[in-house]
Amino acid sequence: MSDGPHRTLPLRHAWKQLAKRADKHAYDSEDVIDAICPALERDCALELTKDFMNKLRAVCGSGQLFGEYTDADIEALKRLVAGRGSLGGVVADFAAEALAAGGTGDDAVRYALDQALHDRMMRNARSMEEHYLRESSARRATDVRSRLENAIPKAPINALADKLATAPASSTAAPPKHQGVDDGVAMP
Repeated sequence: MSDGPHRTLPLRHAWKQLAKRADKHAYDSEDVIDAICPALERDCALELTKDFMNKLRAVCGSGQLFGEYTDADIEALKRLVAGRGSLGGVVADFAAEALAAGGTGDDAVRYALDQALHDRMMRNARSMEEHYLRESSARRATDVRSRLENAIPKAPINALADKLATAPASSTAAPPKHQGVDDGVAMP
C-alpha cells in the first residue's frame, strides 16, 4: 500500500495534496485551509482561458441594461471552455443567474466566480470523502470530511474570486511551505 489513499485520488495534484493534509494530523487545520485556494486557483488556470474571462466580463459588462444578455451569450461562454473541464460551464451558469437577478459588471463576475469556486470545492470534498471510504476506512473518510468541513468556511475563497475577477489565475499557486524550526505542528 502507498503512504495514503490520496495518491490514487482521481483529481489533480493540488487536490491530492489537500486530501493528504486533511487526512494526516501532522498538518494542522491552518495547513488544510492554506491548501484550498491554491487547488482552486490551479483549476481556474487550467479551465478558465483568458478568452473566456474576457468574454465573461463583456457579457456581464456594466454597459448592458438589466437582462440584455441572451442565452446565446451564455452558450458562447460555454463553447470557449468546452473540453477543458466543467468549471467554465458552471461559471457561465452562475453568471446567467447573476444577470437574471439584475447584477451587472464586476459584481456579476465576482458572484459567478465565487459560487462556481464554492461549488467546485464542495464537489471535490465529496469526491475525496468517497475515495477514502472506498480505499481506506469509514473512520478515516469521516475524519477527512470533518477536517474539510471545518476548513472550507475559513478558506478565503471570496478573496480568490475577487482576485480572479481582475487578474489571471496562477498555474503555480501552492500553499505556503514551512521553512523555519518554529513552523512545525504546534506542541500540545
